[in-house]
Amino acid sequence: MGIADMSPPLRKKLLQMACVAAWTDLEVRPEEREVILDLANQMGMQGKDLADVKKWLTKMPPDFDPFEIPREHKKVFFDAFLEVVTADGRIDEAESETIRVLRELVS
Repeated sequence: MGIADMSPPLRKKLLQMACVAAWTDLEVRPEEREVILDLANQMGMQGKDLADVKKWLTKMPPDFDPFEIPREHKKVFFDAFLEVVTADGRIDEAESETIRVLRELVS
């Protein structure tokens, strides 16, 4: 299953998680921002939902519970997380630990 198979609320959750990924090292880098906004555009995100995503790029989003990810979409969420945290070409200690934990959750 891919992004196209997700409901609009689940797509927004994916973007929320992507924003959480960008904030893992407490700084959203331009490359991370670009990946997230590209993903939002690919999803056709607009209106209030897009405004929320843009807000989450300037102010940390609400907590995200990875246990809320439906089993059939865990790999898509994990792949999006990896794309965001690797967008700036480096992975710091906090990002590395979060990747490890998420990898365990999706396997």
